Amino acid sequence: MTAKDHNGTHPLLPAKKIGLLAIGAMLLFYFYQQIIENSYAPLRLEIGQDLGLSTLETAFISTAFLIAFAVVQIPAGVLIDRFGPARLLPVVAITTGFAAAFLSKCDGLSGAIMARALLGATAAFACPAIAVITRRTMPLHLFALFMGIADMVIGLGGVVGVWGGNELQTATNWRVALQIISIVAVPLALLLYMYVPPTWFGASTHKQVEGQKKLSIIATIKDLFALADVRVACLIYAGSCGTLCGFGGMWNMQLAESWAWNESEAVFIASSFFVGIAIGSPITGWFGVKFGSRGTILISMWITLPAFLFWLLVPTDWPLWFDTLNVGLIGAGLSAMALAFEIAGRSLPPERVGSAIAVVNLAGISAGVLLEIIPGLIEQFVNASPLHQMQLANGVFAFMLAFTIWATLKVRPAS
Repeated sequence: MTAKDHNGTHPLLPAKKIGLLAIGAMLLFYFYQQIIENSYAPLRLEIGQDLGLSTLETAFISTAFLIAFAVVQIPAGVLIDRFGPARLLPVVAITTGFAAAFLSKCDGLSGAIMARALLGATAAFACPAIAVITRRTMPLHLFALFMGIADMVIGLGGVVGVWGGNELQTATNWRVALQIISIVAVPLALLLYMYVPPTWFGASTHKQVEGQKKLSIIATIKDLFALADVRVACLIYAGSCGTLCGFGGMWNMQLAESWAWNESEAVFIASSFFVGIAIGSPITGWFGVKFGSRGTILISMWITLPAFLFWLLVPTDWPLWFDTLNVGLIGAGLSAMALAFEIAGRSLPPERVGSAIAVVNLAGISAGVLLEIIPGLIEQFVNASPLHQMQLANGVFAFMLAFTIWATLKVRPAS
């Protein structure tokens, strides 16, 4: 490999084997974080009963993750850009395990919110780290594909989190389930320490780029928002990732239960959403490489919106396999959201990618925070039957999918 393969901006590039090992280790950690995040959905009911919380209060616990994720996102991206992922990731992994253990020991709302917030803060480092490692090791034209593979991990982690959390809770209880999950952080921290070496992924690589501006966090945001590609990518990711966080994180499973599926069937349907993401992510990433991000996102959203409206509104008594496939199709369509990262970073050098990805992530997660709370408020205050309450609550996601289509139409052709 040469610097030319990386847009002519990075003078030292790691060997292919080192790069793939680093990406693999980072994806394993990302997978672990997704398991912890999504295990809350099946554990939510037992946590609420054990701690004496209402449905809205358990929604606030879930939302605490996203709020902290959003708040820490920009600082995390700037830190990754300045110091490199090698120094930070092992510490982040240990902190993630500690947060899961802390949640398992909570006996009230405030402690649970603090624990989930700490999990969100550590999760903020993952996506910028993946983006930086990928841009430092892979040719620029493969960036969309590898970010699609990273989003596949979201789907796999969601499946294991929802299904595994439910199985662990059934076999033990929610506290023991979280304690078991927390222990895994220790070997993952060691893996990151071994396979994300500072020689290639530390601050030294960053400093070798002459003339690199060191901006404050506020200046970084202003500098990036001056770029049209970054602004449009933020809009796309707000609509798509906001829907994924709100619908996939909590309200999809409750909608399934409102359609009279029992808990185990609702878990199965909710898991299919993440299976769809896992299957769709590398496919949409590959389509993004072949046909461009704009067209791929548009086609994906035009498939997703009708499938979602069908799941939301059509009352016919469909078999379980049909609803499962339909929800999986919704997840597969939303997987195209990873292409927003390619849109944001296509005109940036590797040393700015972590911050750019953080800005885009901030837009998506901020929308996700609102889209976890708004359906809960609708359900709480709208006087209707349980099914109609849940349909109205989930109706907000249809508007977000339409918003994503509108935002994607504003993407300029890649130069």
